[in-house]
Amino acid sequence: MTAMTPSSTIRSARWATPVHLTGSALLGFIGLAHLLGLHVFNGNDSPAEEVVNELSAQVSTSMFDGSRQVTVFGLNTGYSVGMGLLALLFGLLAIVAVRAAPQLIARWSLFNAICLAAAGGMFWIACLYFPELAIVASGLATLCFAAVLVAGNRRTA
Repeated sequence: MTAMTPSSTIRSARWATPVHLTGSALLGFIGLAHLLGLHVFNGNDSPAEEVVNELSAQVSTSMFDGSRQVTVFGLNTGYSVGMGLLALLFGLLAIVAVRAAPQLIARWSLFNAICLAAAGGMFWIACLYFPELAIVASGLATLCFAAVLVAGNRRTA
């Protein structure tokens, strides 16, 4: 009895894997830089930021009727830490996934499209709200994922 082999193979573009890994690392870097810069090594807040922190710590809210009450400061901090962690882990997950299954970065794959959407969304948000470093890093990540999506590895019959 012979083993069944897949009817298609992947024709590899040598540059696709390093470019994908670079895009993934850039997204992970944004998350890590955010966590370290804003939540670990932030230093003292300005007097204006302290006023906002005090006011937001005194205002409580609930997301749903009858749910747990949290302060606006706590909610903002939780969102910030959560999004930084999510960006870091998305980058790491995309690296681990491609190292374990290189066929994921075949041209026009759903995996590539999701990576491009994540980077493009990050780029858009960075352009609206973040400093230049996040704009440049997310823009480069978007370009990396777009290149792999459009011209990366090809499936052949």
